[in-house]
Amino acid sequence: MADGSEGLDKLDQRDDLLVVDDLKVHFPIKKGLVVDRTVGHVKAVDGVSLRVRRGSTYGLVGESGCGKSTFGRAVLRLEEPTGGTVTLDGVDVSALSGEKLRQARRRMQMVFQDPLASLDPRQSVQSLMIEPLRVHDPRPQAELIKRAADMLELVGMPRSALAKYPHEFSGGQRQRIGIARAMILNPDLVIADEPVSALDVSVQAQVINLLERLQKEFGLTYVVIAHDLAVVRHISDRVGVMYLGRLVEEADADELYQTPLHPYTIALMSAIPIPDPEVEDRRERILLRGDLPSPANPPSGCRFHTRCPYRQPTLCDTEVPELRVIEGHPGHRVSCHWAESILAGRVEPADSLVVEAAVAE
Repeated sequence: MADGSEGLDKLDQRDDLLVVDDLKVHFPIKKGLVVDRTVGHVKAVDGVSLRVRRGSTYGLVGESGCGKSTFGRAVLRLEEPTGGTVTLDGVDVSALSGEKLRQARRRMQMVFQDPLASLDPRQSVQSLMIEPLRVHDPRPQAELIKRAADMLELVGMPRSALAKYPHEFSGGQRQRIGIARAMILNPDLVIADEPVSALDVSVQAQVINLLERLQKEFGLTYVVIAHDLAVVRHISDRVGVMYLGRLVEEADADELYQTPLHPYTIALMSAIPIPDPEVEDRRERILLRGDLPSPANPPSGCRFHTRCPYRQPTLCDTEVPELRVIEGHPGHRVSCHWAESILAGRVEPADSLVVEAAVAE
């Protein structure tokens, strides 16, 4: 069975800050009233391997339930990995514990999806901001407060916000506070889990621009987890597509959006609206059959074959496709038996799964 690491040696490995190798997170399924018995596992993340260059942004996309958020939490050890390794700047974070793990946490922080849920409503903004500093960089109280106020100003919030509580702010303001709290320790790696999905569209661009400005100013490395493909394209240097706990395609952002090769990625791209009525009316959309299979009982062979419009009998149902680099497309990795045929146009999606909008006369 392919673990997703194939082809990584062919990528540019210089100055990789984050290296994830065959990461797995399996949650046990318990049964029994008196004695809990493990009767199976939910394979939320099942063998993901990727690299993130220092100072770059890696976008991770996929539909709900594919394991994106669990992957991000496992990288930071907020969820304990079942297997695999996570290496940050040459240090195996997955093997750390105790004081060494506490020290490593300063270098990696997270921006959560829902700022209201991630900020303690009983703590003032000042308390929330200086708490990480007290743990990792204890100094006199006056210095901590000054640093917190400076960081708030850096993200576009007034110093007076220190005396207020999270519920007194709008969603966009709360997210700015969450970003400031993540940045206050000057981390190397920031994982942003759906950082703008809970915000109004008018505020999303402001937060994205803020993240980009902070990245340039502090040399940050981002892993941005999102389902909005337009956001990911705008902010990412490299993009990975997850499906049912595995990475199915990965390439530089421009390459992936111009030449998607995995059927799942192609279907996702076909759903992106095009701001041109004539083009939008004439283009084809691929509709996926059914729902996402259960990660507790994933399909055999290619996990996408139960919904794939390019499915070919026998091979797709029984053999797991390796995640490999496509010839002529350096750094473009795809987990599909028919990627080369799709690229060459030798295989087409089933007619029953393609919806072609009627052209207005």
